[in-house]
Amino acid sequence: MPRVHIDHVSMCVHDLDTAIADWTDILNVLSPEHANGLTRGGGSGDGVPMIWATFQSPDPQGCSIQLWAPAEPDTWVHKVLAKRGEFVHHIAFLSDDFGHTVEQCREAGLPVLLDENSGPDTMPWLAWNFIGEEKAHGVLIELATRYQTVGDKWMPHPGNAENGALREELVQRYY
Repeated sequence: MPRVHIDHVSMCVHDLDTAIADWTDILNVLSPEHANGLTRGGGSGDGVPMIWATFQSPDPQGCSIQLWAPAEPDTWVHKVLAKRGEFVHHIAFLSDDFGHTVEQCREAGLPVLLDENSGPDTMPWLAWNFIGEEKAHGVLIELATRYQTVGDKWMPHPGNAENGALREELVQRYY
């Protein structure tokens, strides 16, 4: 049985830098540990260039706050933001056996949106898929490959089912 946990809540925003500044103000008061662990990234997901920042939870099983914005003008994301305003885009669940988790969702009749899993072009090891917002009452559910944060980068988690060779290499090298 795969291990799955709620990893982050992600908000779609107009201006990433403004959102980072506002969330830093909030987290400095409410959860300073989150404010100290900012990871930035970017890439193209499903053909849309995007940028993101994540205030990492200090607890590996804790919940992080992620902000993302379109990286180029005139994408479908701008149209959604113009219509809806900024909004909670998804709640992410990470799995140590991503393929099995997606299959479990399909077998349970959950509306998995993509026929083929997707992911950012800058991290080919990271896969995601989604459960539709109709089922989750207005928010997408992201299913994703479990990852770990190393410094300010997301890296593949060696304990994932698809990373057996990586895990063995790390065990031999460091243990």
